[in-house]
Amino acid sequence: MAIQLSRRILGQSKMSRLFITLWVLPTIVDGQPQTQGDIIDSTSPPTTSPVNDIIDTSTPTTSPTVTPSLRPSSLPSSIPTLSQAPSREPTDRPSSSATPSQNPSNVPSMSPTLSFTPSAAPIQYSRPTRVDIRYIPWNELDPENQKIAMNLDYTNTTWNEYGANPIEESSWEDLTSEQTSNASLLGYDMKSWDCWINHYEGYRWIDMGQPFIQVLQWFTSLGWDIQSWTGKKEAPESDFKTWYELTSEERFSAAQLCYFRMTWNEVEVFSNGGFPIEKPGFRFDHWWKLDDEVREIAHESLKYSEITWNVLGLGAVEARDWMSLTPSEREAAESIGWNQATWDCWINHFRSYSWENLVFYGLDLDYQSLGWTDLSWDGTEDAPPSNDKTWNELNELEKQYARKLCYFEDNWDMVDITPNNGKFPHPKPKSRFAPWNELSDDEKEIAAESLQYSGKTWNSYGVAEIESKGWDELTPLQQSDAIRLGLYERTWDCFQNHYHSKRWISLEGEVRDAFRVLGWDENGWAANFRPPSYENKWGRLSEMEQTFANRICYFEDNWPGQAEEVKAENKTDASVAGDGVFDEDGTEVETGGNEEQDTSETGEKGNQIDSGSSESNTPSGTQEENSGSKWVSPAVPATLLMTAFGAWL
Repeated sequence: MAIQLSRRILGQSKMSRLFITLWVLPTIVDGQPQTQGDIIDSTSPPTTSPVNDIIDTSTPTTSPTVTPSLRPSSLPSSIPTLSQAPSREPTDRPSSSATPSQNPSNVPSMSPTLSFTPSAAPIQYSRPTRVDIRYIPWNELDPENQKIAMNLDYTNTTWNEYGANPIEESSWEDLTSEQTSNASLLGYDMKSWDCWINHYEGYRWIDMGQPFIQVLQWFTSLGWDIQSWTGKKEAPESDFKTWYELTSEERFSAAQLCYFRMTWNEVEVFSNGGFPIEKPGFRFDHWWKLDDEVREIAHESLKYSEITWNVLGLGAVEARDWMSLTPSEREAAESIGWNQATWDCWINHFRSYSWENLVFYGLDLDYQSLGWTDLSWDGTEDAPPSNDKTWNELNELEKQYARKLCYFEDNWDMVDITPNNGKFPHPKPKSRFAPWNELSDDEKEIAAESLQYSGKTWNSYGVAEIESKGWDELTPLQQSDAIRLGLYERTWDCFQNHYHSKRWISLEGEVRDAFRVLGWDENGWAANFRPPSYENKWGRLSEMEQTFANRICYFEDNWPGQAEEVKAENKTDASVAGDGVFDEDGTEVETGGNEEQDTSETGEKGNQIDSGSSESNTPSGTQEENSGSKWVSPAVPATLLMTAFGAWL
């Protein structure tokens, strides 16, 4: 029978009173059980004789009891008990022990466990940072780095040909201490060497799935397994493909293994013309040369028009990479011969990739060679000088890197591939020179809204305020509407503005030469002084002046020396410039006045000579289809014209 004892203990602890209830078993002393009145000390070793006195336990013992009590006390002790055995039930707080318990509890703790050892779960794969020095051509390395590279058995040839040096077949652990020391001087450590140099080819198959490696998934995606890795069967199909023959998923997996075009191919593979992927020839045929089915798909599904197809790089869809296209757009593009590789290279040129994506696929190296950085790419800094060069202004090295991005002269310069058999530098924008009353309702609406044309200003070339602005001065909406009317940057600046919004120094050479022939120079341009040639009618210009005027998209009807208003809807082979009064619909209004009669002799087109009157009529001739802008400014002395003309000669 258990005996319950109550004892009040007074001590010097923070608790002034402590009541303890103890349960003990009857003690046998000399063969006789003790009675309830006998008090025994449960913290002492068992006695062999009856206990006659109460043992004072107000002072704690210096060592724990040999045998614990059968039941715990009702109040906790002031210090924790260090037990070698786990508790029977879980606590609501994590233990502070550095060693785990032998048997886990079946109830979770209320707060997380702070462990000093990593868990067994694998970490997420993260590709190490690229060491860019490896991709600098040998002849551009400084002598010190060349010496370090030679200590790694590199030569001019094996440095420039990726994978040619046998050392690249070794993982970091297989290198000697001297080799790792030299590799470290180039910026490598174990992770970057094994990925960017060895591509984990020195690893065993079973090692690549280890928690701190985690590359097995990418090799599996490329078709590898343990049999092909160990040579017991042939390598997967992906191993025999060039970079752009890989599927998009395969290229992604290869990039995770630190491959990109140059290192995957090891020796650069170029199609005709030095491009990394074959040119899709149909894209560079003009609109009306396309098969009807291809043209319909391009128009209906990809929203191309004649102008956005013919002017390379102008189409809005070309500003998006393959993955930015909608599923239906990708399906349409595939049906006429594109895939992700050809689209992103030949159509988008990777322009919509973020800088991080360029780095991921190694494309930043080509753009860096053209002067781009991450800051200029995202617009924080200005674009590099190469961006403003024509193809012929690029040096040979720049052209080489541009070709790797699927550029050549036509698409670099955004050439208009519309057939151009005229005398102007660009194909004429036909819709701009159609009379107002022949425009469709949609065209009239577009012209009238953001471009603020009326029938009168449409038919009277050079009168509309919008034509005094260069392309770069138009709003995005105005540019978009101009494109819908068949105009784009080159044709707008030439046929509409005639480059008058540009600074003299920014004019291209041939354009500046044309203005010099017509009497302009830098001072007159800055002061907006129009030379005397602009006061002459077209027929009074010399043949050379007419030729150079054509170069800046002037012709008979839009030349400033002609009548202020030219009736576009009444132009014929024998057009006559009347008073030119129109209503807002572009229809001529009867004024009752008498038209001046031409009294000059008529010769060949453009050579009609005024016999004395400065108001001679517009010469007869074949209709020209160009626009112009009315440019009104004071005349300059003839000596300025002669000076500029002499300088040109």
